[in-house]
Amino acid sequence: MENQVWEKTPFVRLLVGALIGIGTSIAPLVLLMFGLIQFNIMRLVGPENVTAVFGTVAGIAGLAVVILGPLGGVIADKTTVKMGRRRFWMVAGSIGGAASMMTLAYAPSIPILILGYILVQFFYGMVTLSCYSVVPEQVDPEKFGRISGAFGAAAPLFIMGGSIIMGIFATVPVQGKLTAIAIIQVVGGIVAALLIKDTRFEGKKSDGNKKAFGSGFKNFYPSVKKYPSYTWALLTKLFINVTNAGLSVFTLFYIARFHLSEADIFELNAYQSLSLILMIGAGLIGGFLSDKLRKQKIFVMVAALITGVCLIAFAFAPSITWCIIGNFAFNFGFGMYGAVDNALVNRILPSKESTGKDIAIMNTTTQVATALVNFAAPLCIAMGVKLMGDDGYTLFFLILAGFSILSALVVIPIPEVGHLDSERSETRKEIITE
Repeated sequence: MENQVWEKTPFVRLLVGALIGIGTSIAPLVLLMFGLIQFNIMRLVGPENVTAVFGTVAGIAGLAVVILGPLGGVIADKTTVKMGRRRFWMVAGSIGGAASMMTLAYAPSIPILILGYILVQFFYGMVTLSCYSVVPEQVDPEKFGRISGAFGAAAPLFIMGGSIIMGIFATVPVQGKLTAIAIIQVVGGIVAALLIKDTRFEGKKSDGNKKAFGSGFKNFYPSVKKYPSYTWALLTKLFINVTNAGLSVFTLFYIARFHLSEADIFELNAYQSLSLILMIGAGLIGGFLSDKLRKQKIFVMVAALITGVCLIAFAFAPSITWCIIGNFAFNFGFGMYGAVDNALVNRILPSKESTGKDIAIMNTTTQVATALVNFAAPLCIAMGVKLMGDDGYTLFFLILAGFSILSALVVIPIPEVGHLDSERSETRKEIITE
């Protein structure tokens, strides 16, 4: 409830704990896509079938997470344990994720592998969600920008570190790598829970446990009329995630337009991985400045427009150099967007009681955007070939640029820092009435 007293963790201690929890729970999911799950699928179906089967596995798992993510948010919000609901899921999610990773690693069949992959995403998602949720519950709003910037840096840093470790132990079997990742994440989740303080969530004492849990599904999506800022924030995040998901076709784009070989593409990707450093820097700077200036909308809008300009540059790119420069600029814009937009989301969340559920709904925009792009990309590229007579990617990237512009535009109706009093007061009136 809004009138519940939330115990606060010292800022630096909370920051360190949350960074460890977020970094160690996001990195495994990304590292899986760097070949670990593909080679594990290859173990079951052989190299000739791995591409088709991987598409099926990723598609089923993605749809499942769209449903399970918000459900997990409700479960986390309604958890009443002595150690605190956020700390509990940092630990329980890590243990569940480790067990699921072993299910995936040693799956005897594709259906079992799919089940393991879905559960890995669910449980590690619960760890990430718990670490994000402590921010609006414990951190002062004037620090939202800088902590969101730090969160934006955590995942790329842990991913880079994990990639380096995977490279050092390249000869270790895939199952050994997956086991090592699971062990490291369990340690990370437990450390995060030890560092962060938490409050036992009591819920509404007048309600029974079943009724209290069921209330999490009543008015599951925050009222558009009462909390319009939430829906505008969700739309801007969905649109920017569509543009980012579109970059998954870059390998095919390089082949179609520049006729690069497999070795050339991997070498190019290695060079462009350095742009993650720029993404981290942009996030930290953007988060700090947004706090300092007490402005968020302008940073989000400019960052979205930067990604749009880069996509237009990709559409008409005459050379690989053009693409490399565009990629660095895109990651700068996306890094700044991610940091400040997360701070904006923390600020406009309707209620501390349902923080986990509301953030989980926001997070599903990534899976929804990925599914939409994967489905629409072949059609858009084919249409581009027919209408423009080129490789088809000019039209595709121009469409993505349009989504970047939409992402910037839908930020306009969201009130700036300090101007959400009407929505907040409305929430307090309802609580007092109850």
